[in-house]
Amino acid sequence: MWFVINVFNSTEDIILVFVALAAFLLAVYFAIIPHEIAHGLVAKWNGDLTAKVNGRLTLNPAAHFDIVGFAMLVFMGFGFAKPVPVNPYNFKVPRRGLFTVAIAGVTYNLVAMILSCFFLALTIAIGPLEIYSYCFFEWFFRLSAQINVMLFLFNLLPLGPLDGFKIIEAYASRENSFIGWLRRYGLYILIALFVIHMGIYYIGAYGRLEFIKYFDLLGLYLNYGTMGIAGSVQSLFNLIFGIGVSGFDVTFFGVG
Repeated sequence: MWFVINVFNSTEDIILVFVALAAFLLAVYFAIIPHEIAHGLVAKWNGDLTAKVNGRLTLNPAAHFDIVGFAMLVFMGFGFAKPVPVNPYNFKVPRRGLFTVAIAGVTYNLVAMILSCFFLALTIAIGPLEIYSYCFFEWFFRLSAQINVMLFLFNLLPLGPLDGFKIIEAYASRENSFIGWLRRYGLYILIALFVIHMGIYYIGAYGRLEFIKYFDLLGLYLNYGTMGIAGSVQSLFNLIFGIGVSGFDVTFFGVG
């Protein structure tokens, strides 16, 4: 959302602001909703119809909307939708089912990020034929790449209810003491990382204490991970299309 605010503050063209808002909302939609549907579809393929019965295998955003997750995405750059209900007791092969369902969402986000980088490079290579359509597609693919890679990185954290914990839990022994410790305290660690991230962001923004950002472990992980993964992919496609612009700058979105 900081991206839309930045556009609003930098132009008097109200149409351009609405173009930016549309690009942002669509990028959020195509990053979050298919992520959840992917969990439900893979659960169905493994024998569990819980998501289907609860009406979660739909592109209707109302079925997946979570106010806290959306607010986090708007203000923090990463968030979540309402988790898809899954009953692992229905899986044909329990451990395989747990693993494949857990990895389905982040796999979608990774593929969506790669495709977004490809079409972003293609859009820039073609160039502006009409300013509003060009801005929409460039902003949409850029935002889509950023949001998808951040969701990919965020959900891979082995904490709380995130996919990363479910991935390692799928094949870990129930008696594993470290897994048990993560199961008990992972959510609290995640909340602590959120609080530190937001506190340091506002202290750094308004107190102008630049050095303090290096204590924001979550922010560093997401920002450097975004630049490393999406930056490498974007650089490759830029090279293929001969654009001459390398990397992926997260400061474009007001989060760097």
